[in-house]
Amino acid sequence: MRYARALTTSLVALAVLAGPARAADQMTLQLNWFHLADHSPFYLAMERGYFAEEDIELEIVKGSGSADSAKKIDLKSAEVGISDTPTVLSAISKGAELVIVGMVFDKAANNAFFYKDTGIEKPQDLAGKSVAVPPADSHRVLWPAFAAANGMEPDAITMVNVKPEGKQGIVAARNTDAAFDLYTSYPIWEKALGEGNVGNLLWADFGVDLYGHSYLVHKDLVAENPELIRRFLRATYQGWRDAQKEPEAAIEALASQVPGIDRETYLATMSYVLDLVITERSTEHGIGWILPELMAKTIDLTAAGGTLDRELKAEEVFTNDFNSKIMPES
Repeated sequence: MRYARALTTSLVALAVLAGPARAADQMTLQLNWFHLADHSPFYLAMERGYFAEEDIELEIVKGSGSADSAKKIDLKSAEVGISDTPTVLSAISKGAELVIVGMVFDKAANNAFFYKDTGIEKPQDLAGKSVAVPPADSHRVLWPAFAAANGMEPDAITMVNVKPEGKQGIVAARNTDAAFDLYTSYPIWEKALGEGNVGNLLWADFGVDLYGHSYLVHKDLVAENPELIRRFLRATYQGWRDAQKEPEAAIEALASQVPGIDRETYLATMSYVLDLVITERSTEHGIGWILPELMAKTIDLTAAGGTLDRELKAEEVFTNDFNSKIMPES
């Protein structure tokens, strides 16, 4: 009995010395849109305990466009957001206190979708057409640069406001000629317009090769809690690494938490998603790593579109300081 009492006393003393368990950091991730396949790695990372290992309790909220996401991070409505890089650059040039801390899409996914029978085969064929684009969509920011790169005026098309979830429907009903949407949504468009009926123009193939979606934070978070950013990215890119190996598991993790996910269609989009995330650059440097020279090119292309209010330097808009260099499968 004396041994048992002594052991109990020792355990209590150790518990007192250790103190209370550290509470997990509450963290909100602001998505750029409603849930899509490229958001599934977060759910896989949560399911596999990567965020728990980093003492992060992650809340994920859907968004309504890259511009809206950037604005919410600038207002500190969330700790980290996803936004198209040119949109972030535009916001920074207008005074937003934002920093890009990692890439989602190492290659931009900006794209136009349309029925093949519209006769659109090259960017110049969009002239005079009506194009569905949500008000806060990143394509609006980049369109002037894409137009300039292809010898067109920004007003060559008529942009039609539409909700993010309404892009396929308005084109399917032929109420607009085309819509701007991410290349990763190709299987979703095939489901809406019919297999074999979908035409597309990937902007990266027509003079606009730049960084795509990125992770961004407020400058104050960098100053006040840099380790939180590092832990977030480490868990996130572990999720991407696993999603590369097991895309089915990633989609299942997403579907288990988000009602109404079309598993088959979302799984079909994963190959398109991974083509933009796992590139030669990310295979060499680690998932999400940012190259200064490509960021400088992204700034130049964004500036060419006339959406920057002041000159930007690459070193002021991004940092690799928090990237753990999680390597993809070779």
